[in-house]
Amino acid sequence: MSATDLARVDVPTINWAAAADELTALKAERLAVGLAAEYRHLTDTSDAAFAALACAHPEACSCDDDYPNWTPGGAR
Repeated sequence: MSATDLARVDVPTINWAAAADELTALKAERLAVGLAAEYRHLTDTSDAAFAALACAHPEACSCDDDYPNWTPGGAR
């Protein structure tokens, strides 16, 4: 490891603290956005009508047999 390599990783603690503060703020922001989206979903007055579409039109629904080689969520 050269002196240049060490210079890249040897940073003052204040830099690490600032980065941690930024990540904490970002996490709080994303949590707030997610909670707001979930609240909108839970209070959506058309959600029941949307869910009923599958019952009213079963021919438009799919099942596992329609996609024999598909893995939900993709290959992991």
